[in-house]
Amino acid sequence: MDPLPTKESIPEPEEKLTKPIIGTENPMRLILGVTVAALVLGTLTGYILSTKNKGAGAPGLLTGQAKTAQQDARTFKDFAEGTIKARPKPSDLNKYVEGTHLLVREGAVPVALTSSVVDLSKYEGKKVKVLGETQKAITEGWLMDVGKVEETK
Repeated sequence: MDPLPTKESIPEPEEKLTKPIIGTENPMRLILGVTVAALVLGTLTGYILSTKNKGAGAPGLLTGQAKTAQQDARTFKDFAEGTIKARPKPSDLNKYVEGTHLLVREGAVPVALTSSVVDLSKYEGKKVKVLGETQKAITEGWLMDVGKVEETK
């Protein structure tokens, strides 16, 4: 029977079977390869995402027919009816005031109104129905961000 080979009796291979990923001889090759791969994969991903679900994006972004807040009544779940009046200026200018206008309702608490899409001053003194979204009020009983105003008779 042959004796078991010892470490000294096994010849050393001339070339290693594994090589380090990052070679000390040319690290720029690795950086260039990663950069090219990232550009190709990023472009491919962008193309796939842009062609997938063409109609699923925000409405009208590509067609230029996006709905404004005033046109979309489904966005505004809350409504109230009454007469719009300008909010009187407080005597103490340091006092915190919510809303630019008040909606005076018969037999109910007035609604403090604010809006960034509707000019409420155009409806001062008119009986209206306001549609919007209730906001968290600090000093008022009800604060509404108005998105649409409809005149009533």
